[in-house]
Amino acid sequence: MGVHSGKTTAEKLTEKNGITFYRINSDKFKTSRADVFFVDNLSKERASGNAILPLMMKRGCKSYPTVKELESKLEELYGADINAGVTKKGELQFIGFHMSHISDRYTNGERLFDQCSDLLMCMLENPLIEEGGFKESLFRQERDNMVDYIRSKVNDKMRFSLTRCIEEMCADEPFSIPEDGTEEDVLLLDPKKTQAIYEEMIRTYPAYVYISGEVDDKSIQRFIDSFLAQADRQNLKKISLTNVYKDIKEVRKIEEPMDVSQGKLCMGFRTFVEPTSEEYYPLVVYNGILGGDAHSKLFRNVREKASLAYYAQSVLEKYKGLMLILSGIEAENRSKAEDIILKQVEAMRKGDIEKEDIEATLKALETGMKTMQDSQGAIVDFFLSQHLTESGEDFDSMTEKLRAVTLDDVVRIAQKVQLDTIYFLKPDGSRSEEEAV
Repeated sequence: MGVHSGKTTAEKLTEKNGITFYRINSDKFKTSRADVFFVDNLSKERASGNAILPLMMKRGCKSYPTVKELESKLEELYGADINAGVTKKGELQFIGFHMSHISDRYTNGERLFDQCSDLLMCMLENPLIEEGGFKESLFRQERDNMVDYIRSKVNDKMRFSLTRCIEEMCADEPFSIPEDGTEEDVLLLDPKKTQAIYEEMIRTYPAYVYISGEVDDKSIQRFIDSFLAQADRQNLKKISLTNVYKDIKEVRKIEEPMDVSQGKLCMGFRTFVEPTSEEYYPLVVYNGILGGDAHSKLFRNVREKASLAYYAQSVLEKYKGLMLILSGIEAENRSKAEDIILKQVEAMRKGDIEKEDIEATLKALETGMKTMQDSQGAIVDFFLSQHLTESGEDFDSMTEKLRAVTLDDVVRIAQKVQLDTIYFLKPDGSRSEEEAV
């Protein structure tokens, strides 16, 4: 586990009972962290149950049963932080627990990592359970919070239209399931059902653990040895691969009226590119040229030249092989905007791409890769992605692969990209003038 140079890398330490431990080497940070991710296949039956677990578990544990006791313990540990939540990557759902504290270097010899990781283990192994279920009063609060949160998503209209486009586009695929499930499914949860899902997570979900910052070998070994040491992890879940292929019979068109002043257009494309394939790198460059930045074709042609959109950008859904083009437009400009967007996609197909387009995109991607390394959380997320796709890349090798992409590679990818769904969130005409978006 030796010392390293200034390069950010992830070193695999060991694997036991379906839990893989990594150490992230970067000497930039004054904080040490442990990040734990349990992985489940995304499913309607379990999404909401999985999503409420981190909310319940970060409320306290057997040794610190109240928020007040937990907070004063964290304060004692030089303001350490424990957080938790869910995300989805492709058709997998990740239940993440994150613990960070100031590096032992600044604590006059106090071994903070040991104390903080003990607290993290207490939350993982001894959450607040009573009579065969999670603590009822806490459970009700967190379930209400979760319902409020799911309802509030409609307030961000750009995000909402993106979510709706994906739900329609992938209607019969697990990818359409939101990372925290649905309001109806949250309301079906109760403390006992949720505890059963908790037990299953601890016993059967595969897990990834990342340790970053300056932590000595002895503390790391202690953490690995004690991690879920009591759990009976015999029957591990099989994790499915996300499918990126689908036959598109015809382009689906969906319009939904809502009380908004500005239309939201979302166009969903399938790229048929797997995140594990070498084609992924040209796809990233393709997306950057088309709609990744202020120099992109969409930004220049839809927003600046034609002044048709408040914003126009494209985003990749890496694990599902999707590309989504988002734009905010006046309802009457809809067909014009659609035409210009599709013209840009067609221009990419024909190879109508300037050398400057590629150069500007590569520069932006490289800056992005550098910026990512300024955040411990972003570094962990980057390596989790690499480990999921088993790509073995680090920041430097990925930057090299992006740099090696040629115009021909981009044009070749452009041939694969196919329009699948057009979703339009349109103003329903009932708004008063002075109301904001």
